[in-house]
Amino acid sequence: MSKTLLSAAAFAVLSFAAFDAQALPLAPAPAGVSAPDVILVEGGCGPGFHRNEFGRCRPNERVIVVPEAPVVVAPAPPVVVVEPRACPLGFHWAPRFGRCIR
Repeated sequence: MSKTLLSAAAFAVLSFAAFDAQALPLAPAPAGVSAPDVILVEGGCGPGFHRNEFGRCRPNERVIVVPEAPVVVAPAPPVVVVEPRACPLGFHWAPRFGRCIR
């Protein structure tokens, strides 16, 4: 029992010790330049993805930008004014013949 308690205490002490750790260091920093304290990563999902509330990688929302189409305004149709035909009394206009008939 004391051996288990001793190993648990040693683990607790070592877990609080500070280590100099970096996320995937490729090469040591050049002399005179200090490495940043935090290296930002994409949460392990990669570019274009993020973690959801369940911890799974999900694609970012895609915003589709549609270029605005040019506005084409059709010209207004021409206004045709037809003069009323006045036939003499007792006659009426016959469109078939294009003249006044009885």
